[in-house]
Amino acid sequence: MKSNTYRPGSNDPVWLEEGHRINEAVFCETFMSTHKIVFCNGFFFTEDGRVTDEIPLRSMIYEELRNYASSNVARKVGNILDLLKLSAQVDDFRPVTNFIHLANGTLHLDGSFQEGKPEVVRNRLPVRYNPKAAQPAQWLRFLSDLLYPEDIPTVQEFIGYCLIPSNKGQRMMVIKGRGGEGKSQIGVVLSKLELLTKSIFENQSQLMNLKISNP
Repeated sequence: MKSNTYRPGSNDPVWLEEGHRINEAVFCETFMSTHKIVFCNGFFFTEDGRVTDEIPLRSMIYEELRNYASSNVARKVGNILDLLKLSAQVDDFRPVTNFIHLANGTLHLDGSFQEGKPEVVRNRLPVRYNPKAAQPAQWLRFLSDLLYPEDIPTVQEFIGYCLIPSNKGQRMMVIKGRGGEGKSQIGVVLSKLELLTKSIFENQSQLMNLKISNP
């Protein structure tokens, strides 16, 4: 007489029990062992920074379940996602203020660059670092026409400060001059940076304030 005892196959995942039952807690443990992810202050964070849309994460979970779940799959995915928030929960996940995380690695404020994404980060800018990129001639010419030479590094430092998740500078920059000289274009650039960083900084007050005025 044949035994009805289930014997797991060699290819069955560790979270699959009796060939059909999914152990959601074990699934989360396995998922966290193969994916860099934490949950803090209501958001998931990965090596690409804060997760603003959970749909891709749901899709990743579904892809791992699809061959083992045949009913109520969407509910199972939702349950696992909720449990993953508990499993990946950390009490404190502070932003690192001396790095700029970029699409292809991390730029240290001392000028060195580390390729890759070895760890979970709180923010990552969706642009690639290219140390061989040509100088922005048009931008530098614009600054040269607008500002005194000694003021150009200050403006560049101000804009660079907007790329790190910190407000420790506690400063506001004021650009004063005659109308029609192009001062507002610096505001346009900062507005573009605000759109770029909007998805990675939870608090937009981290961006420094700029005031442009005419006499």
